[in-house]
Amino acid sequence: MNESLQQQRPADFRLWRAFLSQAVEEQAAFVLEVTSPEIPQPSWHQRFGIKAARPYQWQEGDEQCLAWCGQALQSGWAQSRLQQQLAPAPWVLCDDAKKLAPRVADNLDLHSRRRWQQQSGEPVEADATVLYEVLQQLRTQAA
Repeated sequence: MNESLQQQRPADFRLWRAFLSQAVEEQAAFVLEVTSPEIPQPSWHQRFGIKAARPYQWQEGDEQCLAWCGQALQSGWAQSRLQQQLAPAPWVLCDDAKKLAPRVADNLDLHSRRRWQQQSGEPVEADATVLYEVLQQLRTQAA
């Protein structure tokens, strides 16, 4: 910033000042389209016959699963642990993805809060060559 002031380049100074501003996060919608060739990945779950991971919430049949765990506990500790590993119990009654502790939600930055609340607008279609033209204009003004 000091060099920009000393060399009388106001555009560069404004650019560096914008980087220091908190408002830069609000203008971070410059999204370039990522093009990468899609490589088909083998489905290891199907290949080895692995069941898909169960959701965290309560499902039908969990009551019977917990009854089996109770019976396995009467048979012995090892049998109970095996039953819990083969058919895990639900972690919560209702899985809510938007459920965050208030302390965590208060400390989210602007983009995380927008994503959490699903408020992000339409992404701006950006042309990568525009930045090159801006840099060329700055270069010609500096010369």
